[in-house]
Formats: sequence, structure tokens, C-alpha cells
Amino acid sequence: MKKLTIKSAQELINKQLLMNNDITIKNATSEQLYKALASIAVDIMLEKRAKYNANTLNKKEKVLHYLSIEFLLGKSLKNNLFNLGIDDSIAKALKQEGIDIEDVYEVEQDAGLGNGGLGRLAACYLDSLSTLGYSVYGHCILYEFGLFKQKIFEGNQIEIPDQWIPTGKVWYQPKEEESVTVRFDGRVREEIGSDGNFTYTYEDCTEVTAVPYDMLIPGYKSDAVSVLRLWSAKSKVTLDTTKFSKGEYAQALAQKDEIESISKVLYPADHHEKGKSLRMKQQYFLVSSALQTAVKSYMIKHKNLKNLPKYLIIHINDTHPAMSIPELMRILLDDYRLSWEEAWDITSKTINYTNHTILTESLEVWAFDLFERKLPRIAMILREIDRRYRLELAEKGIVDQNLIERMAIISKNSLRMANLSVVTSQKVNGVAKVHSEILKKDLFNDFYKVEPNKFLNITNGISPRRWLAICNPKLHELIKSVAGDRYLKEPNQLAKFKAIEKSPEDFDKVMKIKAHNKQVFASYLKRKHNIEVDPNTRFDIQVKRIHEYKRQLLNVLKIIYLYSELLENPELDVTPQTFIFAGKAAPGYAMAKRFIHLIATLAKDIDKHPEISKKLKVVFMEDYSVTSSELIMPATDVTEQISLAGREASGTGNMKAVLNGALMICTEDGANIEICDKCGKNNHFSFGLTTDQVDEMWRKGYNPNKYYEQDDRIKTVISMLIKGFDGESFADIADYLLWKGGSKDVYMNLADFDSYMKAHYEMDRVYRDKKEWAKKVVHSISAMGYFSSDRSIEQYNTRIWKL
Repeated sequence: MKKLTIKSAQELINKQLLMNNDITIKNATSEQLYKALASIAVDIMLEKRAKYNANTLNKKEKVLHYLSIEFLLGKSLKNNLFNLGIDDSIAKALKQEGIDIEDVYEVEQDAGLGNGGLGRLAACYLDSLSTLGYSVYGHCILYEFGLFKQKIFEGNQIEIPDQWIPTGKVWYQPKEEESVTVRFDGRVREEIGSDGNFTYTYEDCTEVTAVPYDMLIPGYKSDAVSVLRLWSAKSKVTLDTTKFSKGEYAQALAQKDEIESISKVLYPADHHEKGKSLRMKQQYFLVSSALQTAVKSYMIKHKNLKNLPKYLIIHINDTHPAMSIPELMRILLDDYRLSWEEAWDITSKTINYTNHTILTESLEVWAFDLFERKLPRIAMILREIDRRYRLELAEKGIVDQNLIERMAIISKNSLRMANLSVVTSQKVNGVAKVHSEILKKDLFNDFYKVEPNKFLNITNGISPRRWLAICNPKLHELIKSVAGDRYLKEPNQLAKFKAIEKSPEDFDKVMKIKAHNKQVFASYLKRKHNIEVDPNTRFDIQVKRIHEYKRQLLNVLKIIYLYSELLENPELDVTPQTFIFAGKAAPGYAMAKRFIHLIATLAKDIDKHPEISKKLKVVFMEDYSVTSSELIMPATDVTEQISLAGREASGTGNMKAVLNGALMICTEDGANIEICDKCGKNNHFSFGLTTDQVDEMWRKGYNPNKYYEQDDRIKTVISMLIKGFDGESFADIADYLLWKGGSKDVYMNLADFDSYMKAHYEMDRVYRDKKEWAKKVVHSISAMGYFSSDRSIEQYNTRIWKL
């Protein structure tokens, strides 16, 4: 489209308002303006998509379908206007009418389609795919309530429904004509068909209509617009009239409600049988909907199924979409009548798998009898995949039954989704160098020995558009003045920003921008959460999902010790610092919720001492989201990336914080290692055991009491936990750390405590030298071009997809 002038922007906005509300800009509310701007953006994206399809997409041979159980998009309006290149004209058009566009942006709720790094990565990848000119279909579920909104009441996490759709539905378009049917339950009758192949007939099954809704994702200065296809579950039967006529009203609606619960919430609690069943249904619903559509679209254009791997790529983001494998087999076998050998050859050349975790609890293992009850045909296919794979291993000379059982897809009553994904996929990648090595040397070592060429590394990345230019405009403008704005499409150009060190006064500009961003975030905390923080203190921030392996607890132990020093001597000369935590704990994760309560209670206890709280402040900010992260990252002085070595696959919060001018206190884990290598190891503050040292300690036997006996600081912290804060003892957490009682700290907080404290004090020493700190910040920002999601996508394309 032509460049949008201020006048033409006003005309576009007024046109939308007159058409939908019979008003003009002068009389419009923020909500009406939000819908008008969203409609303008959608119209532009639809036009770009149509042109792209006609001019480019139809000439491309391969189509990528990227399946993920979550896409953590955040808000869309600001990002879309920026990528379309019309944000400035729109903002000025509104400003002439006395309207601040930030008030309009405020209307939108974050899309409830994701929770953490997995979903945020998927969102960045869609942005990069469009920016680089690769149109793609992402597939996810249209969760009606997302995960949950988090409230902190009396220091405890409370979960309430996330009502995001009222402001979100302007972005997605229904495609009811492309609905498909997904089947659950019942029985499958097997017969020989007229062509000599088996025919499978479903009896007494539950049929669910999967309705697609398309969200458009524009690239930055790009002709491409990707599609995120969101699937919603609808019941074919709206009402059991027999039961309704008998007055059994609740029962009459029960089947409809049960079916449509499939697309209600992200990650339903699965500590009970119904929850496990619902999660399994969600995963199959997603992959069946996506793959039926993908294969149908392929057949319209190409006809010959045997060429499918040449033109269609299926990428599964972690194991949640691993049922893509038996579902693609089912489609090829049952719907298109291929032989097993033909179907398997196609499937194993079409599907690729990204692993995101080595944590046992995150490597999905299902009770196989649940599949037999709920997905009988899929269970049959999985049994045959397992049988044939065992035979294949035997043919390769593997006779060790224990080894075969470890590599099996089904063992006893356990269905191992990670094994299924590795066995079938053409390529398997980790998401950081150290993580990929762990996959090869440990987690998937048995498979690596059999097929070493299947495994590779592609380190994660983030979009520099959203995570610098949009969320940190002042820093973006400063970078532009030194290095130009080409870095937004050519990430290596960011290295030019290092030239700023030739001008000492420009160092001061960097730190003034950080001070401004801290003030903005402090104002947000006061306005949104009624929390007061001093922006002149050092902001030491740990924001991420609350989990034992993320080690929020280690951070708290440090803070407790710092608190003990100030209790003993309130006049102690320390750098005033504010520790900010944010993140959600899974509803059924008792220990993670206990950590939240400890943080909130410790914060309350510290606030009782006015003199101490000027030097040491603790905050837990509720309902962490993409939008709050966009304010936190630019305001961060120190980012805590302190997972036990070998437990964090990659991390992307570390990338966002460093790109925005923070320095890391970090373990040698995930992408921390690569960030330190690129930025210079002396520019961040590493500590703790390495992955090899962690493994060695486990082999020799980890004894937390040894650290307790040798370190008076740990004794002090344990004593304070037992005594408690704000009148409440946390003796259970002390027992957890010392391995007393049932729960045990398997993430070795006490083993890393001493080196963590040393890293903290070294960070504090450097922070007091403002020039040295600023130099490290500039060096780090300049090196972060490598961690652009554009680089990640180019590597996926070169090494796997070949679009």
C-alpha cells in the first residue's frame, strides 16, 4: 500500500467509525477506536495476504505447518501497526484530535493462547517467518479462557478465568467452510476392503466439529502475512431432546458441554483422570484438525500423495503435538488407502521435532489404556509403530532387551511421546548448544547412537521488533542514531552500536534511557497493582514461570541473608535494590505456590521496617504477561537466570533482558552460555556448578547438610525460614532444602549458594562503577544480533525445512 499520511490515516479511522458506530474520532471512546484501528490493520493484512498468495505463495512449492499447543502472542494492535509501517501516522492522526494512542493500546487484553517461553518462542517465529517472506500456517487451539488470570490474595495465588476474547476476537476470522470432524471414543471395526487393504469403521464414537479461525501475522517491511489457525471445538449435537423433555436439563446439555470443554482452557489440571483425558483430547483435537486440513490442501494442488514430503513440512513444537505422527499415518492409511510402508515413508520424511526440555515430568508419558479407550484407531497405529520399531532395532543387531525397552514407544502401559517423536521425525533439534549436547549424550543417547545425523542444534531467538523497537523506543532511537535501523531485518547490524563507546557522553544516554524506563515501570506498578517502588534503586528481576528448576528459591535465600545483615545493622552501606518477581505457578503445583507465598510474606515482613525497606525491597507482581514483560525488560538492571545447570533448555527471557540493557547473574545453563560467549564472559556474572559437575555430584551423592554445616550464612537463612516471616514459619521449606521429610530439593540450591553470593557481590561492585557498568551494557546489546529469531528461522529453513 502507499505510505499512510496523517490525513489519510484520519480518513481511514473516520471511515471505520462512521461505518460501525456512526461517529467520528472526536466522539469515539478508546474501545471504539481500538476496534476501528484493528479493522484497518486486518483489512490491510487481508489485502497483503491476497497479493502474496497470487504473486509469491502459489509459486512456492513447500508449505510449512507449525504445530504448538500454545502461541503467546500478547497484544496485537501495536505490533501489527508497527510491522505494517503505519503506527507513526496513526499515532499522529489521533494526537491531532487530542488522543494518546497508548490509551487505545491499553484497551486490548493479552491473547490467552499461551503461558511461557514455549508459546512466546512460537509467536516470535511466526513474526520472523513473515518478516523473512516465508508464509506459514501456525496451528493452535482457540482457548476460550486461556490459562488463568493470577491474583495474589493474602500472599497466595488465586486462579480466575481469563476473559480475553471480547477484545481479541477482532483479530480472527471464522472459516467455518473449512471445518473438519475429529472422532473420540467408541470402537473401530476392521475389515478387508475391495482393494485388499484394511478398512476401518468407527462405531459409537463421539464426533467433534473443529472450526478454524484465522489470525493474520504480518512481517516487518515484508509482503508476507502468515496465518495462525486457531481451532475451536463445537458439538454436532446441541441438545439431547429426550432428556430435556424429561426435565433432565443439565444432563441434556452435558454432552455438548463436555465436547466444547476441549477448547476452553490451556493446560487443564491433570492430577486426576478427567484432567488427563481432557489434555489428551486437546492434543489430538489440535493435530487431527491441522493435519486433515494440511493434507486436503496439498491434494487440491498436487494430487500425488507420494510427493507429499516434497511439498509439505510438519513441525511439532515439543511433544504436545506428537500425535501428529499416528494421525498422519491414519489419514494416509484410512482416508487415502496407502500401504503401511508407503504411509510410514511419507510420515517419517514430513515431520520434524523440536525438543524443549530434559525434565522428566515434561517428557510426556501417557497411560496407553487411556488411548485405547479414547482413541482406539490411534492406539492401533501406535501399537504397530512400536512393534515394527522393535523389529527394526533387532535387524540392526540390537539384542539388549533393556536397551530395546528404553527405546520402545510403548513399554508396559506407558506411551512415551518423546520416543515416538524421535523415532519418527526426519530431524530432531535442541534449542541451545548445551541442551542439544545433553540430548545426544544423555536423554536421547540410545537413539543418537543409532541415527546420529538426525540430531542438530538451533538456538532459540527473539523478535527484535517487539522486544526492542516496540517495547523500548528510546533505546531503539539511540541505536538507530548510531547503527541505523537495518538491524530490525539484518540482526548482525546491531554490532555497530558498539561504536557508541567512543563517545563517553553517549554512555550516559544509555543509562538515562534505563532510568526513564525504570520510572515508566514504577508508574505502571503503582497504577496497575498499587505497588510503590523507588526507580532510583537497582532493579534485580526474576520473571518467568514459577518452578523448582527455575530456582526462584535460591534468589529468595540470597535476599533472606541480605535481610539478616540489615536487621543486624540497619546502617549498613549497601546499594539500594528492589527485587521483583513475577510468574504463574501451575494450579496443581503445590511447591511452586508455596514459593510465591514465601516471596509475598517475606516482602510484607521487610516492609515493616521502613529504614530497611529503603535499601531492600521485595515485590511479587501478579499476573505476569507479555504486556507486563514489555515494560519489565527495558527496566531491568540485573536479570536472574539461575536454573540448575543442565535443566533449562534455552531460555528467551535472558535474551530479552540483555537486548534491553540488563546484565545477567547466571548459571552455565541453556542459552546463558552462548550469550556470555557472544557478549564476553566478563560482561556478565556466571556462577555455580556446571552440567558435568551436577552429574558428578549426583553420582557421588548430593548431601545438602554438608553445605549447611560448612556455611554460617546458610545456617542463618535456615534459622530465619524456621522462625518465619510476618508470623508464619516456613519450616517446611527449610526441611525441603535439607532433605528432611517427604519433599526434597533436587535442584541443589544449597550447593550453589556460596558461588551465587559471590556473583551477587561482584555484580554489586561493578554496578557502583557507573562507567564500567554502562560499558558492559553496551557491549552486550551490541552482541545480541545473533539471538534474533530471524537467525533461528533461517537456520531452521537451511537445515530442515528448505522452503
